Amino acid sequence: MTTTNAMGIRTYDPLTANKPATDTTVGTTGADQTQNFLKLLVAQIQNQDPMSPMDASTMTSQMSNLSMVNSMQSMNTSLSSLLSQMQSANFITQSSSIGHSPLATSNTISYSGSGSVLLGANVANPLSNLTATIVDSTGNVVNTVNLGSAQAGMNNYSWDGTDSNGQPVPAGRYSVTLVGTDAAGATDQSPTSYVASPVVNVSKSADGKTVNLQLADGRMVDSASVTQWDT
Repeated sequence: MTTTNAMGIRTYDPLTANKPATDTTVGTTGADQTQNFLKLLVAQIQNQDPMSPMDASTMTSQMSNLSMVNSMQSMNTSLSSLLSQMQSANFITQSSSIGHSPLATSNTISYSGSGSVLLGANVANPLSNLTATIVDSTGNVVNTVNLGSAQAGMNNYSWDGTDSNGQPVPAGRYSVTLVGTDAAGATDQSPTSYVASPVVNVSKSADGKTVNLQLADGRMVDSASVTQWDT
């Protein structure tokens, strides 16, 4: 660094020129980082070797980099604000889903005792002889429905709340099991089961990033996981 001798003349001392500054405070905001950069730049200029001063282009490059960093920080702030607005808009939009029924992954049916329940089978590969078996809470088979052939993707069907004799079943919890046969003749293929249930409440996650749907059958599902709705 530069020092002043007894005659008042500033001299360059190479032994102390590269010593770190005693102020180790590091700011986290854009303004703090700008001030830190300027302090370092001033210290660099003050402690430069008089016989090999800093190139002006180097200083210009450093200032340009600082400007770029500040621009990126401003952009990040703007994007964070935009994301927050989009999440709020999504929350408001999802609130209109109350009363509608999304299809969500489940094999449990909470039957109200009237009407029919929309169900789905998400098939990875085409199946034949796809069968849905409805079982009550005690393990007794209530009804078996042959859904026939199923193409790859989501296949919809419904259960009308009746047993194998066509008689209505009481309200309660039932489960559904799906089994089909693939092209190779394997009969143990089990597609993913989906069950529809009305939305009764919409809420945000603790971090505000996820909109959760509370269903009438007690399930809580992420709105982003819903691929189909029953109007």
